Amino acid sequence: MAVLPGRCVRAFLDSFALIISLALVVLQFGLIDWYYLNVTGENVWAAWIGPDFVVLLILGVLGVLAIKYNTVQMEECCSIDSRVKYACFAWGAYSLILISKIATCFRMFYEDIPPTPLDNNDKLFDDFLFKAGLSLSVLIFLFIFESHHYTPLVSVRQVYISYLVAAICLDLIDNIYFLDLLWQASKDKWNLELWLELTILIVACINFFMPTFALAKLRYAKVPRFLLVSEKLWAFLYVLIVNGPFLGLRIYLYIVLEVQQHGKKFDPSLFAVKNIAMIYIALRELWTRLQYWRMKRRAALSRNELSAAIHNHEEEEHE
Repeated sequence: MAVLPGRCVRAFLDSFALIISLALVVLQFGLIDWYYLNVTGENVWAAWIGPDFVVLLILGVLGVLAIKYNTVQMEECCSIDSRVKYACFAWGAYSLILISKIATCFRMFYEDIPPTPLDNNDKLFDDFLFKAGLSLSVLIFLFIFESHHYTPLVSVRQVYISYLVAAICLDLIDNIYFLDLLWQASKDKWNLELWLELTILIVACINFFMPTFALAKLRYAKVPRFLLVSEKLWAFLYVLIVNGPFLGLRIYLYIVLEVQQHGKKFDPSLFAVKNIAMIYIALRELWTRLQYWRMKRRAALSRNELSAAIHNHEEEEHE
């Protein structure tokens, strides 16, 4: 959150955001666990409660550490680069358990979740409610970030952080719609090959974890030197890894289902436009940075040539 007068007020608001994020995690994980118990009918899946509790404990501890750290930074007024120290670990722990639940579900019983004629096509715990539960990841990310985030008004990263949060929230929504392709394939009898189903699932799972890397970057004022890449190149690679597979698989499915095969119902997602736009924006930013480096290099060469010319002129005068 932005800087507010009074350490107590800030600590209260960040604590409230932390409590909201924990409540949303409980709701989401509890809903997914219920699908395991209700659809499979096996009580062994209640074992998910163990990892759920560990994640809640990690989120709580890291949230408290972040609030204490931010309170000190606010008091000393020494944090001007908006470092977010623990959010990447919090999201990483949460996303790993979420990915485990999603991967297990989609390899075992996801086809049994949508309503069937035997259910009179009316089912409370259907695929829509499952996707609604997954969509809580957007709010969970937002409130985790808010509880960990300290942005002084003088920080030069204010605009970047606002853009980053909006982009990641949009990517998470896109990811849920992308994962829905597996349910569409089951309902509309696409008969996808196993490798294609696994690819869709793997890409979706990876993109649930990708915000961890974006948050890890915020631990530093700049991209660490050991990564050997610039900030613009890092941003471009991140956008390409997230949006490239989405766009490629959507185009491939359209070609396979609409062009090569006939009678297959496939509605191309409008998020493909978002994928194209995000890749273009990232490429444009990278191109702008390359032009800036080129201009800076030319200016440096010009200064060196001018200095050399002046030095030679002075030597000639002394002679």
